Amino acid sequence: MKYIKVKIGRRKYRVNVDILIRLLSGLLILCAAVGVISFVSGLVNKDDNPSEPLVLASDDPDNGYDASAGVLNAKEYKGTMLAKTKDAGQDYIDSTLFIGDSNTARFIKTASPEGGTFTGIANTIGVVGMGIDAISSLPCMQFSTGMYTMPQAVSILQPERIIITFGTNNLYGSDTDATSFIERYEQQLKNIVAAYPSVDLIVNSIPPVARVRSYPHVTMTQIDAYNRAIADMCTENDWKYLNSAEALKDEKTGFAKDGYLDSDGLHFSQQGLTALFEYIRTHSWIKKDDRPKPLNAIPTIYGVPDGLIQTNPLNNKSFEEEPVEEPAVQATPVPTPTPEPEEDEEKEETPEPAETTAPTQETAEKHEHKYELKESVAPTCGTAGSNTYVCSCGDTYTESVPATGAHTWGEWTIVQNPTYEADGIQERQCSVCGAKETQAIPKLEPAPEPDPVPSSVPEPEAPSEPESVPAEETGAVEEAVILSSVSEEQTETAQPAGTDN
Repeated sequence: MKYIKVKIGRRKYRVNVDILIRLLSGLLILCAAVGVISFVSGLVNKDDNPSEPLVLASDDPDNGYDASAGVLNAKEYKGTMLAKTKDAGQDYIDSTLFIGDSNTARFIKTASPEGGTFTGIANTIGVVGMGIDAISSLPCMQFSTGMYTMPQAVSILQPERIIITFGTNNLYGSDTDATSFIERYEQQLKNIVAAYPSVDLIVNSIPPVARVRSYPHVTMTQIDAYNRAIADMCTENDWKYLNSAEALKDEKTGFAKDGYLDSDGLHFSQQGLTALFEYIRTHSWIKKDDRPKPLNAIPTIYGVPDGLIQTNPLNNKSFEEEPVEEPAVQATPVPTPTPEPEEDEEKEETPEPAETTAPTQETAEKHEHKYELKESVAPTCGTAGSNTYVCSCGDTYTESVPATGAHTWGEWTIVQNPTYEADGIQERQCSVCGAKETQAIPKLEPAPEPDPVPSSVPEPEAPSEPESVPAEETGAVEEAVILSSVSEEQTETAQPAGTDN
C-alpha cells in the first residue's frame, strides 16, 4: 500500500492513496448524477402547464417522422406559393391585416428587437384558442360601435391584404386526411372574401412544433399533410399561399428550429417571430390597390378582448395566463380616420367600448337582466350595422347586423364605346359605398347590303299580236278597200284644165 503524508494545521497524517482515489471518484460520480437530475428537473419545470407532460423522443407520436415528406415543391405550386422578393419593409406589414389564433395574438404581445411590437391592434385580430369553425360566428374585434366577427371586422377595416394563419387548434393525432378540415376552412375564407371582395387573401402555413413539446397529439406528420392540403386549396381558389413553415423548420429534423418556440414547443418566441416577419417581408405580394375610394370612416378600434375562449381546445383545460419572453408594449386605441373638426367646432370625446362580456353566474343569481334596444345602426350595402341593448342595471351588449350587400346603383355610364371589332364597356356606381359594376356593350353589327335598284328606263314592250278578224267580216273589209281605191283613182282623173301631164 502507498501512503502520503498530509499536514493539517500542526498535525501530520498518513493517508492511504487507494482509499483517497476511491473517495474522490465516488464524489465525482455523485456530483455528475446530481447535475443530470437537476438538468432534467429544470427541463420539466420550464413547462407553462405542469399538468401536461412534455413529450420526449421515446414516446413521441412523431417517431419515424420523415422530414422530407413535408417539403413542398415550389414548381408544383408556381403562381400560388409566394416566391422570394426584395424586402418590402415595414409599410408592407402596416398595410396587412393579420388574422389567426394565439400565435397571431402574440404579434401584439411580444416586443420586437426594434422596440414596440411586431404589429398593432389596428391590423391584428388574434384570438387565443380559436379554431377555423369560429371565424364567422365569434364576435371578437371590438370597435367603438360594437363587437364584430372576423369577416365583419374585415369589411370595417377595409385592409389592402390579409395574412391568415389557422389550423393549430384543429390538430389531433397523425391522421393525414385533411378533407373535412379543408372544406370548413375554405368556406370560412370565402365568407371573409365575400365580406370585402377587394381584399387580397394570403393563407399562411400552419407553423411547426418543437420536438420536445407540451402537446403530444399535435404532430408534424399531420401539420405537413394539412399544409399541403392548404396549398392545394389556394391553387383551386386563386389565393396565395405563404409557405413560412420552410423558414421555421430545421432542415434535418423537420421540427421547429431551436429557440424559435417557447418552452411549450407550440408558441412563437421573440426569435421565432423575428424570423417569421423577415420571411413575410421577403415573400411579399403587392398588387395595384383597387379598393373603392374613398375608404369608409373606421370607428375607434379597441382590439380583441382577452378571455373570449375559456377552454384550451388542445387539452380541454382552462387557459392559464401565457408568459412571453419580452414585456408586452401596451397598445392604445387607434382613432377613427375622419376629418378633423374646424377650429370653431368642439372635438367629441372617444366613447368607451360597449361591454360585451356575458354576465357571470353569481351576477345572474342576484339580478335577472332584461335588455331593451337602446341604439340601432342600420347596415348598408358595404358596412355592417349594430344593435345595442341595455339592462336597467346598466349592463349592455352589442350585436352586429351583417352588411346588406344590396347596392343603390346609379345610371349606366359608357366608359368605352363599342366598335365593329370589340365590345364596349359601361359602368355604374353605388351611391352609398362607391362600389362599381361594369357591363359589356355588344359590338356593332355591320349594316346589311341594300337590294338592287331597278333601271329608270322602261324596257320596250313586246309587240302585240294583230287581232284576228272573224271570217264573216272579211268580205266587208275587202269591199271597203276596193271602194277606197276607186275613189282615189277618180280623184286623180278629174284634174283642172291647163294642168301638165
